[in-house]
Amino acid sequence: MPAENVFPLTVRLAGRKLCSSGFTMAVVAGLPAFLVFLGLRDSQATAMRFFLFFFPYVFLVASQDMVGTELHGGGLENVLFLGGRFRTYLWQKNLALAGAAGAYAAGVFMILAVWGLARGAFDPFSVVQLGLGFLAGVYYVAVAGALSYGLKAGSNVVVILLVQAAAVIGLIFSTTSRTGFIDHLAAGRFSGLKSRLLFFGLASVFPNLIVSRRLIHGGLVVLAGLGLALFFQKARLRRLELRR
Repeated sequence: MPAENVFPLTVRLAGRKLCSSGFTMAVVAGLPAFLVFLGLRDSQATAMRFFLFFFPYVFLVASQDMVGTELHGGGLENVLFLGGRFRTYLWQKNLALAGAAGAYAAGVFMILAVWGLARGAFDPFSVVQLGLGFLAGVYYVAVAGALSYGLKAGSNVVVILLVQAAAVIGLIFSTTSRTGFIDHLAAGRFSGLKSRLLFFGLASVFPNLIVSRRLIHGGLVVLAGLGLALFFQKARLRRLELRR
């Protein structure tokens, strides 16, 4: 089987793994249910804002244990992956997982958009925010995939969440300052070089931030981080050999 024909197999295996994950299925089922509850309790606009900020985490959940267990589990020694096709398979998992998460997110967005149109409350800019959310989601997949080459099970996702938790604690402490960074973040204006660098660092940790109208410029950092993460994966794959 030529390397270019591995993608259908990649999609099938990635989909099977996603469907077999109880946590992933709970997120997939729970998010729309919560959005409906939020929309009925408050408004469709509130549900849409919540969705746009948090849906990139669906990509992160989908990318748990992308590579680690497969490298050590022996499955890649199957005849289907001979001739270096295992490298193509591992690389294409980025696209397969991002595609699955993206299709799910687009479906949920369409439901919310129709709901908003029916009530005359649809914001066209939310389409731009959806695209930025896709960028943040693909970034999560790329970074989680890069981490998965050295971490097994869902440790790659746990590491990302721990780093984000540490960043949140840092933001909380910044509120003790009268001119704290969090004030600049809320306003979307960063006057000094230090403030800008802090924002760029925060955007690399919380790519979801670029969905905000005021913080769209952080998308350049997320795009650069995406490129670096994919470059790392590609370099790692070139040197990768299966241990027998």
